[in-house]
Amino acid sequence: MHGHTAAHKTYPLGTVLLVTNPKNNKSLRVRINDRGPFWNDRGLDLSMGAAEYLETKEKGVEKVVIQIISVPKIAQSFISISLKEPLIPSYNVGYTATSYITLKENKLKVPIEIGTFLKKIQAKMYLKKLKKYFPKAYILESNYNYKVKFMMKSNEKYVQKKLKLLKKIGLISGYGVCWSYE
Repeated sequence: MHGHTAAHKTYPLGTVLLVTNPKNNKSLRVRINDRGPFWNDRGLDLSMGAAEYLETKEKGVEKVVIQIISVPKIAQSFISISLKEPLIPSYNVGYTATSYITLKENKLKVPIEIGTFLKKIQAKMYLKKLKKYFPKAYILESNYNYKVKFMMKSNEKYVQKKLKLLKKIGLISGYGVCWSYE
């Protein structure tokens, strides 16, 4: 609780992030050691110690800039540990697809978000590759960074099948789909 840790929905546990509060330019390295947050559109849940240091605790919710510093080697590979071969990343670790929403009965499409890019040029390069599979994908500027978004039909099996395909071809490293229903 008092350490410099955080919770994230999809980053591998042990991932180290550089979190910056753009209002005061304070930065802090935090380690992902938990899952969450699972409410609203929040992407990161800082420990109390990290929030105090970054001066975000009093407000409770604040926009921050996130940069991946390191990811545990085991999370960077699909190679079995028992093979005792070097673990070489087979994809870009930073690109995860997420969809966390509350669905109403008549909701036909759901938003999917991929990645958090610090520079628009990076998002554009990724978008170009993704448009092969999702021609209507677009870039959204949010919280001082860029995300690639697109819509899919609101069918869990269909969404998981498509996201598994993106993972298989290396466009994403993982995905998280958490829908609640009204």
